[in-house]
Amino acid sequence: MDDLKIIEACLLGNRQIFSRLIDNYKNMVYNLAYRMCNNSQEAEDISQEAFLHTYQSLARFNPAYKFSTWLYQITLNIIRDRYKKKEIDYVSLDIPIETDDSEFYHQPTDSSNNPEQIISQKENLRIIQQAIYSLPIKFREVIVLRHLQDLSYIEIANILKLPQGTVKIRLYRAREQLKKILKTSR
Repeated sequence: MDDLKIIEACLLGNRQIFSRLIDNYKNMVYNLAYRMCNNSQEAEDISQEAFLHTYQSLARFNPAYKFSTWLYQITLNIIRDRYKKKEIDYVSLDIPIETDDSEFYHQPTDSSNNPEQIISQKENLRIIQQAIYSLPIKFREVIVLRHLQDLSYIEIANILKLPQGTVKIRLYRAREQLKKILKTSR
């Protein structure tokens, strides 16, 4: 059953079927929340709040857009609200992050690599993760959506309700800030 049919059924009173949408999108929502806040408990809370808000707002869903785009918007709005209320802190480059590398971004390891190369790769990944987490939220969200969620510029523009040109500019500026951060951390 596609998303629109599930939404229609929910709006007609079948509350149980909403669990299908949760099953279909729980990983996407959690991954976005986790990559934005770097805290598994916070990501769980954001995910639950996003699905609750989604359920309560189903009547306002515009079927002209993809459901996933709308759900990304809701999730990012919750994250932004929490940052504004200071419920989520920016991460300093000096504080170790709470994740193991595989939770953030899976990179296949080459079995021919020696232990020094593997350690070096893990250290590089840790530095990049911390650099991303230290970005202001408007830059972090475009980096996460583009490079970690693999969304197109058009999808990001729809999610953030920004012109595509603005998305490209923010992505450029985010990359420039990342370059500066990474230069100073090496």
